Amino acid sequence: MPDLPPGYVMRERVVAQLDAAVRSPLTLVTAPAGWGKTAALVAWARTVRIGDSAETPVVRWVTSHSESGADVPGQLLGALSTHQEKSDGDDLLRAVDSLQQPHVVVVDDVREISDPDALAELEALVRHGMGRLRLVLSCRRDPSLPLYRWRVNGSLAEMRTNDLSLTISETAQLLAAHDVVLPSATLYALHSITEGWPAGVRLAAMAMRGHPEPERVLDDGGAFSTAVGDFLTGEVIDPLPAETRRLLLETAIAPRLNAGLVEAITGRDDGARVLAELKGSNAFLTRNAGPGGWYRFHPLFARTLHAELLRRSPERVSDLHRRAAAWHNTYGIPAEAMRHALLAEDWSGAVETLERSWPDIVGGVRFDRPHEAAPHAPASEENTDPRLPLAFAAERLRVGDLEGTRDFLRRCGGDRTEPMFRAFTAAEAWLAGDPRKMISEMSEISANTDESRALTLLDEGEARLRLGELGAAGAPLHGALVLAQRAGMAQAQVCAASQLAVLESLRGRLRAAARLGRQALVTADRFGITDATDLGWVRMALAGVYGEWDRISEADRLLDEALDLAAGDPDLLVSIATVRAKLRHGSGRLAAALEVLHTARRELGGAPLAPTVERSLALTEAELRISGGDLGAARRLVATGGDPDVFPGWAACVDASAALIEGKAAAAATTAAQFATPSVDNALTWTVQAAILTSLAGRALGDRNRVLRGLEVALDIAEEESFRRPFLVGGHPVRDLLANFAPLLPVYHPLAAELAAGSSPLAGGSRGGGDGNLVEPLTERELTVLRYLQGTMSNLEIASTLYVSVNTVKTHVKNIYRKLHAGRRREAVERARELRLL
Repeated sequence: MPDLPPGYVMRERVVAQLDAAVRSPLTLVTAPAGWGKTAALVAWARTVRIGDSAETPVVRWVTSHSESGADVPGQLLGALSTHQEKSDGDDLLRAVDSLQQPHVVVVDDVREISDPDALAELEALVRHGMGRLRLVLSCRRDPSLPLYRWRVNGSLAEMRTNDLSLTISETAQLLAAHDVVLPSATLYALHSITEGWPAGVRLAAMAMRGHPEPERVLDDGGAFSTAVGDFLTGEVIDPLPAETRRLLLETAIAPRLNAGLVEAITGRDDGARVLAELKGSNAFLTRNAGPGGWYRFHPLFARTLHAELLRRSPERVSDLHRRAAAWHNTYGIPAEAMRHALLAEDWSGAVETLERSWPDIVGGVRFDRPHEAAPHAPASEENTDPRLPLAFAAERLRVGDLEGTRDFLRRCGGDRTEPMFRAFTAAEAWLAGDPRKMISEMSEISANTDESRALTLLDEGEARLRLGELGAAGAPLHGALVLAQRAGMAQAQVCAASQLAVLESLRGRLRAAARLGRQALVTADRFGITDATDLGWVRMALAGVYGEWDRISEADRLLDEALDLAAGDPDLLVSIATVRAKLRHGSGRLAAALEVLHTARRELGGAPLAPTVERSLALTEAELRISGGDLGAARRLVATGGDPDVFPGWAACVDASAALIEGKAAAAATTAAQFATPSVDNALTWTVQAAILTSLAGRALGDRNRVLRGLEVALDIAEEESFRRPFLVGGHPVRDLLANFAPLLPVYHPLAAELAAGSSPLAGGSRGGGDGNLVEPLTERELTVLRYLQGTMSNLEIASTLYVSVNTVKTHVKNIYRKLHAGRRREAVERARELRLL
């Protein structure tokens, strides 16, 4: 068994997955080169246990040597018996029958199993193992075994690229093992470009260690790019057959491919077969989920292929780009057609595409991550079209380059009051974070076609949404979506549906948000749009919806996917942080939730935020502060955190929650009642929350009618939109309401019975009623500190969060231990939960 590489990060989730996988007769660990297959298996083998059995299986390790795999059965026999000579299949089965305890045999680095005898013996072995032998094959592509049959009968377990990819936190751990610590923005950029590829992260760590500006390592063309190129060329590209290698290099000019585009670029007529074979060979090509038939290269592999194409066949590059431009003009999206024309230095073709389709091109400025080759402007523009700089400005807009955009707009000639130029000026304003200027510019455009009207409505809706004018954003965004669909504007459709999903999520219309989010993703897949920042926004919105539905694992997955598309967009990064903090809070991890927000603020570095994002950040933290009992901090955040005209219902719920905890039930009822009935101006999320708070206040006041009215409103909306979170985070007081008062409502609500029977890790800032079991009750400040003790924050971090000295916190902790008869933190938390203090 080989050694683990230096600085290897032990990943418990991967070990657990392998523990579960090897219960099957055959486990396939399949991923491209450098994905850590061997290291993961070594790490697992050192801690292996199968099921609940106390008997540790024997782990044998062999490595395939022949390209045909003919030696695999012989190696297996050698691993299972005392002699090493090659024997026939019957000898191998007899060796399995003679095993006295479970054996797991790992066959590492299986390049191919094409020998018929070897395949027959392995197939017999899988059938005959009978629990005594479990076989693990580590390979870069699936062997020619009847996998389909074993999937059906449960004999096969599989671990693939997604299972072995590093998460963002694991990427940070691997960097730290190489003495590299990055700010979050650079960490997200690295994770985005490597997509969790362990070899890529390790190579980046080696290049960044000791570098004065590690953030520049990713795109400076230096040691990192060279190391990645050498690895991928040697391990993946060069070993391929010459014909396959030629196909890869020809298609390197288009990081996203479908069958028609492959045929247009290469002149072949079997594009679908070519793509399927390339994917099967694990050549760093993945198929997008969805019906569009699109594939894409891994970003670093695409970069390496392009560099190899320029080195080996530079004379062909221009012609390949022209072919891709022609195909995109006919079947694809105009922004891609224009980009390929610029890369081919077909200046007239680029300008022609821009003039024909500028509304869709400008409407999709947040299209891609900047992993691709950038076109270069001509050295002299004397004999070029005066509108060519606009095409380059569109390309700079596409990757979020504000200064580059402004530079090309300054170079542009022609009438600066014409619609196309005004549309570019509005797009520049959007990129600069000035939505009011964006509205002003677009209001001057005389929109006389469906395309131009779609763009003006889209820009207005986006600007209104960014300003927090939710009521005014819906109509233009819906109008833009309808017109974009009618005009066949791919990027505008994706953008409008994405922004509508965000809007409906903010308004608490969860089902509409989910429908629009899925629509945006399906449309994006149909046109091969994979890396748009808009798709990060739609995943963030969907994560918020799933969080309200209490589908936490799905929400977390969507947030991780959104992070891969968030580099360079502080609004999206902060929005992801607020949703993630709510998820942590909902699972009872208050300290972890606060840390998510504090990290977001720290990494923000004073960057301006959209009013909706800034207000969401403040109000989310205020909710967390209330759960920690820090009412003063919560009220300060409500009063000073962002524009008070944004999300007034949310702010009122925070104020009412604080008043309830202080015992001011009448004030809480008055504050919440303003938003406790559905209205077009208030999000349903906060209508539900306000109705619950009204009901809680009514119970404290002895007002039975108020309790029932609030509970009925909350349950009616919750059943319509499938809300769960507002009830779950309310803790025991809300559960008591549901159990004691929901049966008294005139209409039976099945949701009430379901939620009343459930459990919540939170107490919603309330003492919960168990305090009376203590001889000496905890003070309010001690309760606040107790809630922070649930997490992993140190006394110093708690002191910093509460703006008190560390000695004060130590005193509170000492008193908590004494009153709860506990000797350490964990014991105190467990005792507090027994008493329903948490």
